[in-house]
Amino acid sequence: MKKAFTLSMIMFMVIRLDAQPVKVTKDTYLNIGLKAGVVSTKITSLAKMLVSESYYTGYTFEDSNQWGFTGGIYVNYKFEGSISAIYAEVSYSRLGSNLHYSDIYDFNYDFIVKYNYVNLEMWYKVYLLGGLNVGIGPRIGFNLSPGDIFYTSNGEDLFGPDIRIQQQMRDVLTGRTNFSVGVSAGYEFNFGLSLDGRYYYGISDVIETSVNNFHFIENHNNSLVLQFTIGYALPYKLSFF
Repeated sequence: MKKAFTLSMIMFMVIRLDAQPVKVTKDTYLNIGLKAGVVSTKITSLAKMLVSESYYTGYTFEDSNQWGFTGGIYVNYKFEGSISAIYAEVSYSRLGSNLHYSDIYDFNYDFIVKYNYVNLEMWYKVYLLGGLNVGIGPRIGFNLSPGDIFYTSNGEDLFGPDIRIQQQMRDVLTGRTNFSVGVSAGYEFNFGLSLDGRYYYGISDVIETSVNNFHFIENHNNSLVLQFTIGYALPYKLSFF
């Protein structure tokens, strides 16, 4: 009971603080902040890239999202007398996917992609009510680890060491720069805290397939990203504006 009462009081104080009127002056239109959170990512059409034709039957692929960390620094500028804002961000994020293969001969392997990206973003935001906002914008991500593909199996006795196959895969499958478009919804509290949720749809192919003996094909592997972050911003004086 005591813990519940304490939690209720904290929540009440947070709501009261956010409800306090803030005088918007020229010194508060620009905010600079830090943010961190989690991403759930997926790269499409990996199964088709690895097994493009019906060479054989009796196998299945199961793909799943991969969770990772994201964090960055941002600048948000609200236009005076307007509901519009321009938002820019530099961030790190993980982009990956998990693919599991199994067949009727009890052969199994896991194909895992774990790319690391530095992203540059520019957003247009609209404030609907108080700190409630929505946005849209492009993002370009530069791949820091284009060879981060991992392979494990139960077939080393038949096909050789997994580490050798993994290296052969890395030689022909290379991570690429990622172009995507995002939409967002968030809330900014008056005392600097912000909550944000985003969805990014990749419009570029994030894996390049070189000529190889595996029968891997070059197809379009785009990225799907769901992101949740918490941030904190401070106002920056605009004495030069």
